[in-house]
Amino acid sequence: MSIDLDALIPFERIKNEPQQVFDLVDKCGQVILLKNNAPAYIIVKPEMVLGFQQQAAIPTITNKHKSSAYTLQEAMKLVLLETEGNQLHAAELADTIFLKGLYYKKNGSKAEYNQIRARCGHYPDMFEALPGNIIRLKISGKSVH
Repeated sequence: MSIDLDALIPFERIKNEPQQVFDLVDKCGQVILLKNNAPAYIIVKPEMVLGFQQQAAIPTITNKHKSSAYTLQEAMKLVLLETEGNQLHAAELADTIFLKGLYYKKNGSKAEYNQIRARCGHYPDMFEALPGNIIRLKISGKSVH
């Protein structure tokens, strides 16, 4: 097993910069949190543990009894307007939309990050996809800063 040196990070970083830690997990597949220069915790993407074929066995949270109050792009805009810098990682945006009950897929499950990312291409005047799967809200064709 090889470990990317960038994936070795001090434990304090998860408390101070959680989004950067999770971005690193997305990039490397895992990170190792160090306490006193020794491994203390490992944060791993599910497919690293379960294997790609078994990923389908990961339970999906659904809410089949509710309908969506907004379209996905409307929900994305609402969440990004409330977010500092008007930008979020696509996976975090999907989670926030689902937890706030703003949008559900027809089967009641949450929108996946790749569905969020695809809306950026369909609505380029509204959203911008940045490196690292960061989604930024645009207003009047310009990025909001």
